[in-house]
Amino acid sequence: MENGEKRVLFINHSVRDGGPGRSLFYILKHLNRSAIRPFVLVPRDDIFSERLKEHGIYRDIIVDPRFPDGLFRPFWSGLPGRVKWRGHIGRILSGLMKATYAAANIAKITALVLTFGKLIRERRIDLVHCNGTIAKITGAFAGMLHGVPVVWHVRNIQQTPFMKFLITRLARAEAVKRIICVSEATAVQFGGNPKVRVIHNGIDPEEFDPAAPRAKTLRREYSIPDGAVVVGNAGRVVPRKGYGHFIEVAAVLLKDPELRSNLKFVIVGDTPGFFTGNHLSEIKEKVERMGIADSFIFTGFRRNVTDCLPDFDIFIIPSNYPDPFPRSVIEAMCFAIPVVGFAIGGIEESVEDGVTGLLSPPGDTRHMTENVRRLIENGDMRKAMGSAARKRVHALYRASEKTAEIQSVLLEAAEV
Repeated sequence: MENGEKRVLFINHSVRDGGPGRSLFYILKHLNRSAIRPFVLVPRDDIFSERLKEHGIYRDIIVDPRFPDGLFRPFWSGLPGRVKWRGHIGRILSGLMKATYAAANIAKITALVLTFGKLIRERRIDLVHCNGTIAKITGAFAGMLHGVPVVWHVRNIQQTPFMKFLITRLARAEAVKRIICVSEATAVQFGGNPKVRVIHNGIDPEEFDPAAPRAKTLRREYSIPDGAVVVGNAGRVVPRKGYGHFIEVAAVLLKDPELRSNLKFVIVGDTPGFFTGNHLSEIKEKVERMGIADSFIFTGFRRNVTDCLPDFDIFIIPSNYPDPFPRSVIEAMCFAIPVVGFAIGGIEESVEDGVTGLLSPPGDTRHMTENVRRLIENGDMRKAMGSAARKRVHALYRASEKTAEIQSVLLEAAEV
């Protein structure tokens, strides 16, 4: 230890521009370097590490390919992430491919855990911070095997019985000193475990200033008229995110010819390559079949989502499961965009219904449709809710303040 600082190893398998990686970026940006010296373990250099370089905080990055960024990700770059096989034989082959990738990645993680002690000794690590599900599992076993204290940063709610069982059991391990959850909804899965601390995600509001001069990226690129109302979403395009509800809402609204002539629906994002199916392709095909493709824009993956958000008039988050605490929601709110979603999980915690957006009972697509319609037809309501949304982010979700809370937990855990 130098000058009383704690040396913390942050292990992060989310190397694209997803929520976990962006959240960790803000932590590293705002840490008090006189109290904590951060080291960061990643599977490879990608958008996450590039962002660290851009901000001059790339120091002490450790790249280890034995740490996969997805359990079903190909273990060699020449292998396909997904193959669209049809029929019964196709499903069997797809299952075998997934099992092969998972087995190879589990073997790699095991090798990493077994040799983790060398990394701990060489870098004189006092504490390990685990960012993401694979990181939590890796860190827990490494902590138990090599006697290093561990803090979990939990950003998801486990959906499968096996993972629920595994995570809740590992959470009881003595090596896991503290569990930071990004929402009350996320904390529920740990059943009152006294190690849990709830700290919401944070952002730098200055990066999401609606008054800052910006090129109208979407409107220019896709020739969207300035007067058109843009209803959009940004994130991973995967089934659990509720894009089926998004399309249902759009289909009903587009039946109104007056609305259809002045309305665009935008989805920013893609389905990551290590997912077996391509959900983005599926929903594109669906809107084609429904005859509403001319009112939809699919941008695909964007390295900088913030270039697209300012062109939204309404942000819709259609997740119908307890979405832990979607960063995209507070980013949209900070751009003074009202949010429409279901009253479930972290969405209900971040959006103040009737003030910063409009929430519907879980799964009630008809109610959600009417909420979107109200905002489309009432520009003053959009403006008032957007203003309130930005004020809420300033008051509750500043990254510097959230990082101070997280830092206190890390320092506390290092002394337990």
